[in-house]
Amino acid sequence: MRRVPGRDRLRDVSGELLSLVLLLLAVLGLLALAGRLGRAMVRLALNAAEATAATGLAEVSERRGDITGMMEKRTAAQALRRDRRVTVFIAAACVLLIVVPPLAGLAREVYAACALLWLVPARPIRPPLHLRTPGPP
Repeated sequence: MRRVPGRDRLRDVSGELLSLVLLLLAVLGLLALAGRLGRAMVRLALNAAEATAATGLAEVSERRGDITGMMEKRTAAQALRRDRRVTVFIAAACVLLIVVPPLAGLAREVYAACALLWLVPARPIRPPLHLRTPGPP
């Protein structure tokens, strides 16, 4: 089989180009993971503050004898705790995806795949408020 010099050079250039594209995608993926981790940490801090406030307001409503207010605040605190579990899971997954691939020798490939996170909509930092409107009397 005869070797054609132009083809070998073309293969080398295309291999270098693909390596450069993979490196660029890996950097974008690492940035996406870091952004998701940062958003999760901010969401955790806000969630902890809101849960503390809701629990305190429920205790105040209980002392005043406002059963309806107490139940609403407890329900809000429970919803915030559920959201905190999901956020902790997301933060842990981001940390694992940042730490483990370099140790396993798969950093460029995994981070390049994580570049797809830019296409997935992020959860809002603050969940939307669900205000109940009073029904007819």
